[in-house]
Amino acid sequence: MGLEMFMNQNKQLGTMKISSYQMQETNSRLLFGFLVMFVYLLIGAITFVKIEAPAERIHFEAFKEFREVWIDKLVKVGMSEEDVDKMFTDIKDSALAGVWVENNDTVTPSWTFGKTFFFCATLISTVGYGTTSPKTAHGKLFTILYCIIGIPLTLSLLSALVFRLRQPSNLLKEKLSSKLSHIFHNFQIQYIHLAVISILVLIVAFIIPSYIFTQIESDWTFLDAFFYCFVSLSTIGLGDQTPGDNPDQSYRGFYKILVTAYLIFGLSTMMLFLATLYDIPQLNFAKFFITKNDTEYQDTEISGTAPTTTVYGKYKEEEDYPPLNSTATYPYKVENGYYH
Repeated sequence: MGLEMFMNQNKQLGTMKISSYQMQETNSRLLFGFLVMFVYLLIGAITFVKIEAPAERIHFEAFKEFREVWIDKLVKVGMSEEDVDKMFTDIKDSALAGVWVENNDTVTPSWTFGKTFFFCATLISTVGYGTTSPKTAHGKLFTILYCIIGIPLTLSLLSALVFRLRQPSNLLKEKLSSKLSHIFHNFQIQYIHLAVISILVLIVAFIIPSYIFTQIESDWTFLDAFFYCFVSLSTIGLGDQTPGDNPDQSYRGFYKILVTAYLIFGLSTMMLFLATLYDIPQLNFAKFFITKNDTEYQDTEISGTAPTTTVYGKYKEEEDYPPLNSTATYPYKVENGYYH
């Protein structure tokens, strides 16, 4: 959901050249931004624990009483059809409230600090698994207010982080151009650059984390872990499986915080991939539906002047590519980087 909301801004920032002093200042500001995000997540986690944990404890106690009563009925009294229906209704209500007990009276609260910290991260990153949600009116109201501030903060910080990541990415493209310009056209080098970035993102954000998850989550296959990484970093957030839900795991709270850091980093790499993809005019399919006079019309709203004729031109970032020795034909005409 949030991955494409600020790609245009990143595209413009990614073409800027900055000095070493500016780079250091950018790093300092990024560090400060992540500190602000961490504090914001702490505030959210503490607040949600204060609001939701008491209500959850009430559900726990009610469920324990319910379980004892019905065990007594099963053993001593027996059950009628109405009793069975009532039992399943109560079980459903308890499950919807996030309360579940297996074989004993031990329950795992949903609103521990680690889980709540992770929950806050899924809110402001727009991943939103849906496995945990506030049940109280105060919790729902706080969620709305928390996201109104947290989502723009997160998107801005991710945008700045991608800008920082694009500096080494652009250096890589320049090195590829200097090494391969005598063999390939410039637009072909852009494709090679995209392929390199795609492989790096695949390895760093998907394959390595998937392997780590399979070592920690005993019941996850590599496909399960890879699927989790994909639905998370694409912000689909199905929530059918989330890390750290096994009650036998050690340091679950710290584990949840590490997964939060992975989500932030992974979303940044996905945005870097999209920014690199959109830099290639032939792969930016939005331009298929937009002509140059559309963008000029937006400029005239600011400048107050209007073009006298309809002009079909290139976007600023497009370049003149030398013609290739190809006789391929297409169902449309491409002129100056636009489709007709």
